[in-house]
Amino acid sequence: MDLGREPARAYRAGKPFHPRYLKPVCVVLGLTQLLPALWIVIAPHSFFTHVGPFGAYNSHYLGDAAAFQAGIGVALLASAWLEPLRAGALLAGFGAVLFHTVNHWIDVNAANGSSNADVADAILLTILTLVIIAPLQAALRKEATCESSWQAHRAQSGNF
Repeated sequence: MDLGREPARAYRAGKPFHPRYLKPVCVVLGLTQLLPALWIVIAPHSFFTHVGPFGAYNSHYLGDAAAFQAGIGVALLASAWLEPLRAGALLAGFGAVLFHTVNHWIDVNAANGSSNADVADAILLTILTLVIIAPLQAALRKEATCESSWQAHRAQSGNF
């Protein structure tokens, strides 16, 4: 074994995220969005006290946040069974979690009272953001492969 030589290919290129894991990943990510949204709808004061005590309590803004988060969660859950939705749902989820993460870093340690919305919360959101990248790339690769196959089929059949 020669540890001094350059590898024949990059490690990550040889070990991409396998598409067979996309369905369970979409389910898990969908639940990470849908469950907090349901908590907000069912017990908004509890959610505000334990998770989101930023500024004054506002039931309308909490409801808006729940609506958007639930919508993303439903799209991710649906994409687990409806493959054509996967890349778009994962991209929407990635964007939402990314901006949520940035917002938490901006407001780090700005929560009221003794909530868990501190540096640890921002770090966990950062990890979730990074975790979404691999399945998103896999879904985009799979979609590109399907599109290429479809275009080749259309070219062969003469249907442009």
